[in-house]
Amino acid sequence: MNHRKFMQNAAILTGTGLALRAAGLLLRVLLANVLGEGGMGLYSLTFTVYNLFITLAQSGIGVAVTRLVAQYLALKEHDKAEGALRACLLRAGLLGSLAGAVLWIGAPFLAGRWIGEPSCTFALRVLAFSLPFMAVAGCFNGYFLGRREVRPGCFAQTLEQAVRLGMVALAVALFRHRPRAFLLGMVVLANTVSEGISCLFLGIQAGKKREKGNYSPIEKGAVRRIALPVAASKYLSTALHSTENILIPTAIARHTGDYSLGLAQFGALKGMAIPLLFFPASFLNALSSLLVPEVTETYARADGRATGRIVGRALEITTALSVMIGGVFFLYGKELGRLLYHSDTVGMMLRVLAPITPFMYLDTIADGLLKGMDQQRYALRNNTVDSILRILLTAAAVPAFGIYGFLGVMVFSNILVATLNIRTLLRACCLQVDWRGWLLRPLAAVGLATAFWSIFPLKSGLMACILGAALWCGFYLLLYWLTLPQKEFIIKTG
Repeated sequence: MNHRKFMQNAAILTGTGLALRAAGLLLRVLLANVLGEGGMGLYSLTFTVYNLFITLAQSGIGVAVTRLVAQYLALKEHDKAEGALRACLLRAGLLGSLAGAVLWIGAPFLAGRWIGEPSCTFALRVLAFSLPFMAVAGCFNGYFLGRREVRPGCFAQTLEQAVRLGMVALAVALFRHRPRAFLLGMVVLANTVSEGISCLFLGIQAGKKREKGNYSPIEKGAVRRIALPVAASKYLSTALHSTENILIPTAIARHTGDYSLGLAQFGALKGMAIPLLFFPASFLNALSSLLVPEVTETYARADGRATGRIVGRALEITTALSVMIGGVFFLYGKELGRLLYHSDTVGMMLRVLAPITPFMYLDTIADGLLKGMDQQRYALRNNTVDSILRILLTAAAVPAFGIYGFLGVMVFSNILVATLNIRTLLRACCLQVDWRGWLLRPLAAVGLATAFWSIFPLKSGLMACILGAALWCGFYLLLYWLTLPQKEFIIKTG
């Protein structure tokens, strides 16, 4: 892939990602101002439970259909590609329906014992209807990826988010004065309807693309061989993350003596602060997606020099941008919390977590590169160690220190897992740490940019924050660019 094509793809994915993230952030701001921090805590816990059943519904089937369709199309076996889609759709429909039925039946127990709020039963049962649609849509998305077509999936995601946002706005306008549990149910109804519409759209598009002719059955066990390892790793990681999320409000309550306060602080962190911290990551997510096939190709042909160069440049770009983003959140975290959520608590969380933003983003890019180099088992090992440590530390630190204890756990955990994954990545491609390029240059630019920025009185108010952040970022990028020894792109022309 040449520079121009790479940048075109990056621009498309970044633009789509930013639009979807902006819509998602707008959705959360709207909900936060209606539900409050406690309501956002219930919203986050409801989706924590829901995510467990999403994992069950999907079970790696989307990955299986992508790989099988790509494999059969490469071999010109179009009938088997269609057979793979049919086989995966059947399994996805069954698993999605099973997951939905279990969630519907178990909703009272899950709401009462896991979430701690029996009134969330209604919301969980509304979400149960979305699981078959989500599982089938995942198959169609995998089918398009196998065909190297990303537009249908991007358009479906945009349509889905637009429907969700419109329905949430309507639900808030009509039911904002109704009981919180009923309003939450109406809000998650938007999720179920939007998933159904997205699934229908993808099904229609897949029908237009499917090859004419007979379907041929695929090899016995082909889907299972691909899906089971993916599903097993996803089950483990989701179970660990869900355990942590369910533990946090109770652990905070043991410190404060008030479960509602623990729920509110959990909602402020997971429902408000964390999504805002990851909002600017669209470019890095696009970069991660685009680099997977690039690094896969160079790694497969044992071109260590090219692999190392791609990995090194990716880490350098990620560090430079994430340090800038972390700087903005540190300088303006307090104002962002007040302007968006009317919450000093969210502002405090943003400022505390801002210095580890580079580690969060580096972990994202390292995880994608490890998958491209077929090193995902090591990433799973690192993430599992991190998750177990987070649970143990949460159980020990949060009852003693409250939300500040968990923020400390997050700081330690993100530094640890990013360090482990980057270390694994550097070993895999025999690359040394570039202390000057990855650490000293960004830190020097941060220090000088902050010194220049401090001269200007742009520290409060919406327009002042926007202008101040833009000015600081401009100073940072200029200073960073001036210190670059050469202007080298991430991949070679070819």
